[in-house]
Amino acid sequence: MASSKGKDSAITQKALNFQIRESYKAARTNIDYSIIKKGCKKIAFTSSAKGEGKTITAMNIALALAQQVETKVLVVECDLRRPHVHSALDIAPTPGITNYLNEECTREDIIQQTKIPNLYAVCYGAIPPNPSELLSSDAMQDFIKSVEKDYNYIIFDTPPVGVVIDAIPIIKASDGVVVVIRNNSTTYPQLKITIDTLNRAGSKILGVVVNRVKPESRNKKKYYSGDYYYYGY
Repeated sequence: MASSKGKDSAITQKALNFQIRESYKAARTNIDYSIIKKGCKKIAFTSSAKGEGKTITAMNIALALAQQVETKVLVVECDLRRPHVHSALDIAPTPGITNYLNEECTREDIIQQTKIPNLYAVCYGAIPPNPSELLSSDAMQDFIKSVEKDYNYIIFDTPPVGVVIDAIPIIKASDGVVVVIRNNSTTYPQLKITIDTLNRAGSKILGVVVNRVKPESRNKKKYYSGDYYYYGY
């Protein structure tokens, strides 16, 4: 027989999972209403540094989007130096976007159906020596245009703009960018540099998602300021 302590732990975990799911849904709603347009909505996710939860945040919001009725979502791996989309979605990393851009395979070869209904993904393929050149190439822009008509949302998991400039061409091609920061890790100077970089690139900043926030402080971390939404989970 399970102890009352174990039962309490299970209940607490269930409540925590519910809070996390609801936070992602709230972020989904904020993003959706921040981009008012017909056709495919393209959203880039970035951060100031590695290890801030950028990929897992992008994947969970993609999942929340795909759970809507008749909504097809495509995730595209654009962090070609430290790719994590394949491991986050438990799918094969190859063939992927680098293979396609090098004309080694077709578009259909690299788009994978994930285990989640209506959620598709393009992984990295191989670690290239020239990620910036590939992401800024005409071939990459042509790929984005070619998939727009088939999906309601395209989610780009891009490199941290506070570390490398690889993400800028993808962010410019997007309808907006979400900045992911980690509670008690990302510093204000780091965030300022990231925001300044995105503003100089002329990108539309949809908001800032704060993760690793303790459940008991959740209400303290939810607030609005200017054009940015802040939502802790």
